[in-house]
Amino acid sequence: MSDKQFEKSVIQNCSATLAGLKIANLFNYRFQSEEECEKVLQEMNQELNPKGVFIELIEKKGNFYLLYVYRLSKLKASFTEKEIRDFLQEYGYLEPENIGHSLSELKGRFLSEKGFPHEIGAFLGYPLVDIRGFIQHKGEDFLSMGLWKVYGNKEETETYFTKLNRCSSIYMDVYLKKCRSMYDMTITA
Repeated sequence: MSDKQFEKSVIQNCSATLAGLKIANLFNYRFQSEEECEKVLQEMNQELNPKGVFIELIEKKGNFYLLYVYRLSKLKASFTEKEIRDFLQEYGYLEPENIGHSLSELKGRFLSEKGFPHEIGAFLGYPLVDIRGFIQHKGEDFLSMGLWKVYGNKEETETYFTKLNRCSSIYMDVYLKKCRSMYDMTITA
């Protein structure tokens, strides 16, 4: 990998996905050009795809690129669950289990809507109760807040947040102090 800053940013923002604890993460990264973005993503995907991890560009605003890092097998499994599939179909995703089409639809929604499409929570593996709660309450009246706003299962979700934060801390420590590569720290799915 030629861009160590990018690798460090992926580890900072997506360690739970790299560790197999979470379906996906989103993060912004500043590239100098679209060509640089394409080159880095191509290199990263060549390394990480064999381990089941994929990186896609979701949206570009100026030199900031919104990137989606996901575990394909976990995303497919989630989107075949009846409740998640039904939820996504409510939002116009005709074949949620077709990941390529669903990601294309999501990208289109980022272009056509102001802000984040509410169904993004399903793409990130958030509990459906929290996604629906956020939509229903317009982001208000939540029970707790960590990596997302919690509307149900407060204690269980807070325990999960602690686990994800610990994972991120460990991954950064190992990356910075033990000089292990992102590839070495990515769990094969």
